[in-house]
Amino acid sequence: MSVLSRIQGFASRHKNKFLIGGAFISGSIILTKYAQYKFKEWQEKETSEFFDRNRKQNHFESIGRTTNQTLSNFSVSLLDLISEIINTDEVIENIKANPDKKVELWNSLKLLVFTKVSVTVYSIVMLAVVLNVQLTVIGGYMYKDPNRVPTDIQEKYLSLSEKFINLGIQKLAELIEYEMKKLVSGMELSKLLKLGDIESLFWSLQVSLSSLKDGPIEQFRKYIIPEENNSSDSVYDSMVRDTADLLESEEVKSLVTHCINQGFITLGDQLAELYSKSDMTTNGSGESFINPFELQKPLAKLIPLINGLLTKQSFPQVLIQQLNTNKKIQTFNANIYESLL
Repeated sequence: MSVLSRIQGFASRHKNKFLIGGAFISGSIILTKYAQYKFKEWQEKETSEFFDRNRKQNHFESIGRTTNQTLSNFSVSLLDLISEIINTDEVIENIKANPDKKVELWNSLKLLVFTKVSVTVYSIVMLAVVLNVQLTVIGGYMYKDPNRVPTDIQEKYLSLSEKFINLGIQKLAELIEYEMKKLVSGMELSKLLKLGDIESLFWSLQVSLSSLKDGPIEQFRKYIIPEENNSSDSVYDSMVRDTADLLESEEVKSLVTHCINQGFITLGDQLAELYSKSDMTTNGSGESFINPFELQKPLAKLIPLINGLLTKQSFPQVLIQQLNTNKKIQTFNANIYESLL
């Protein structure tokens, strides 16, 4: 039998095995190519998502930096306006010039100083929150379409914060002064107060304001957005509606309450330092620590201390820095940003 015949016979006897083996090999090649294709597709998708995440992250961080700078810029006008509305300097000059009316003027200064520091906390927090909302909304809109929000619409939208400074602060100051008067009018200038007493005073103010129907937290939206909006621009209207919904949300009310609480705690911390500095005692071994929360000071001595923190702007600037790095605000911004994409 020839070699060719033997080969043909072998092939004939093992025909099915060759067919199955061929199909298996062909299938393996196809599966390998398909797996390579899917792997490449997955790599491309992962790469695309990676760059998209990076682009979003960089854009979001840029919004944060812009917001912090905008808050610092706006706060200058805000603090100047508060000093104009609640003019403690004028009363201090009158105290120096009118010794016969010192007690009356000191009582007036007492109300003004406690009102001023409270208005400072509330207004800075409210401005910080609304600017974070506005600039995050602008950022979310522009991420999807950089041309969607032209410069003139951005300026018009951000002017809502300027209206809050120009109109809302006066309303806020009047409301806080009215409530603060109930709390401090009966406090004698000679009354000895601990830091805990000051904290209780500001806590009582917060409780009082939160119980009002027209309180600044409950009616936050009305301090920023006018009832009537006659704009003919659909993008602007959409941004204002989004902002109004956010300012009326329980999440924003909770956030503002938290930040205001932190603001008064920061004030207490700064006062604690002043308490300690003025009441250090010395012995043979040097200085000894006295717990500032156990110390007492006459109300008449506390008034200049608090006013000094405002006049030198040490307290407002610390509060602004804290708000710029507040984790709850940053998380809130991230949620807004993601919801708009």
